[in-house]
Amino acid sequence: MRSLTFLACAASLLALTACSSAPVAASSTPDTIVVSGQGGTQVVPDTMQFSLWVEAEGNQLSPLKTQVDQITATILRQLQERDVKREDMRSFQISIQPKYKRQGDTTVQDGFRVSRQIDVTLRQTDNFDHLIDYALAQGVTRVGSIQYRVGDATEASQQALLNAIEDAHRKASLMAEYSQRELGPVINIREQSGGGHQPMYRMAAESMSMDVSEPGQQTINAQVEVTFRLQ
Repeated sequence: MRSLTFLACAASLLALTACSSAPVAASSTPDTIVVSGQGGTQVVPDTMQFSLWVEAEGNQLSPLKTQVDQITATILRQLQERDVKREDMRSFQISIQPKYKRQGDTTVQDGFRVSRQIDVTLRQTDNFDHLIDYALAQGVTRVGSIQYRVGDATEASQQALLNAIEDAHRKASLMAEYSQRELGPVINIREQSGGGHQPMYRMAAESMSMDVSEPGQQTINAQVEVTFRLQ
């Protein structure tokens, strides 16, 4: 009797073990499609950045620096009167270099060169040519590092991003239709744009004259990766 009871318990235990070790059906993963989209938008640069240099040469250092500082102060004051904000000007960079010349077989000092750099951000670009003409007339000896850029690219960047998403949707719709499937909702979306970098256009100072500095256009680009469900 005890043997029969033991066998019955063993059989029940084996049955339970067999049920617990039965393979579980694999969960079905929905079909998806992953596409990339690119988009861009054209914008007209509305801000300029450029540098002015005031330079003087001579034998006495102190008078040279005074001369350069006076010209610089006049230019800064006149720029403010022409609607350039104080925070859009920087003039702390000054260079003082000795000059040398050959005298027989030796090199001797021949005075000094004093230079001060004025960096300007101009938000009313229509005034650019007039400001440069004025600065040159006041004693500026060089103009350079001229760049056009977009002051606030937020709106343009957002539009470029929307254009990239629309491009991704067009690609996914075309691929789904070709595969005889229906395009479902978006599962995941990821921006792949570089971001942060603002393209700039440079121009040479030699090419400037009255009312000829046109900014042209710049393209703000965006790229996304989108995952859609296929139905």
